[in-house]
Amino acid sequence: MGTVTSMTRKGQVTIPKEVRDVLGLKPFDTIEIRIEDGTATLRKARLALDEIAGILPPLGIPIEEMPAIAMDDWGADFAEKER
Repeated sequence: MGTVTSMTRKGQVTIPKEVRDVLGLKPFDTIEIRIEDGTATLRKARLALDEIAGILPPLGIPIEEMPAIAMDDWGADFAEKER
């Protein structure tokens, strides 16, 4: 698939709808741009847990414990109580 778009004076680029659809991009998603041999590749970024920790509201749980909690039934109970 090839799509052409333009860049504003501020360096902003609109990602065409067909590209957003193929990549499954939604508003506020994080995008990774890689440059290799003068070619830019765009993809939906996959963030590590420690990278998204600052986005989440404070839960009072050490980040190292979060994966285990997420895999535990307690995680579902905790999320339900926080609503």
